[in-house]
Amino acid sequence: MPRRPPMPSILRRAPSARARRPSTGPAIALGLALFGVLAPATFCRAARRLGASPMPESHAIALLVDYFETYRRDQDIDAFRRSVQARYTEGTLGRLLQLGEPQARRAAVLALGLIGTMRSNAAVAWALRDADPIVRDLAGNALWAIWFRADSPENNATLEEVHDLNNRGRHRAAEALADRLIDRAPDFAEAYNQRAIARFGLARYADSAADCRRVLERNPYHFGALSGLAQCDLQLGHRDEALKTFRRALRLQPFNQGLRRAVAVLEGE
Repeated sequence: MPRRPPMPSILRRAPSARARRPSTGPAIALGLALFGVLAPATFCRAARRLGASPMPESHAIALLVDYFETYRRDQDIDAFRRSVQARYTEGTLGRLLQLGEPQARRAAVLALGLIGTMRSNAAVAWALRDADPIVRDLAGNALWAIWFRADSPENNATLEEVHDLNNRGRHRAAEALADRLIDRAPDFAEAYNQRAIARFGLARYADSAADCRRVLERNPYHFGALSGLAQCDLQLGHRDEALKTFRRALRLQPFNQGLRRAVAVLEGE
């Protein structure tokens, strides 16, 4: 929560991956890097342990940029995906997403939106802080794409049905279907987020807030759940809690002007 923006079709046609809780080891290291706790060298070591390739960095950057420029010229996203899958791992793309030149970072985040799994969640979330606004926009879309294909194909398809019901304002039906999905896939973070949207639409703000917290327990980088939780707290009159949550969201998306305005308004009251 809030609702996912319309998903570019190029980010929706991608392989599924079983959802998982954030693990220890390199995945946690990537998460710490997101908040500036780790130095870039440590980030790179963590990325390599998640499967980064031994390709020399300069060659990896040049080749990825070439693939990206070819895609921009030909608009053949399937060819871009095939080229990337043949030469790059998720770990390498995550490393280039932080350390590459702007065009390489754009290519890396687009690629992760197409082929990335929840293993890349923290690395893509890092890009929400990127100085390049195009990288930031691509990162937001890539995260939604990863989150929506984070479980089995069957459960991902059910999630899309819940999402469609919410978009059509059929919140009771969306909640009922989300209940069944969560019974089958209790670790599927986006299922809780879609149920939170349904419950917010039914003006059940405390229940919606509880689901937002369940999302964040499973996916601490879920900027939609953070914004949703803050909105629920505002509806419930918990302004101090809303301010804390908006500040947390702003650490994840420091360039988000809407979050900055929300924090400024609440701090001025």
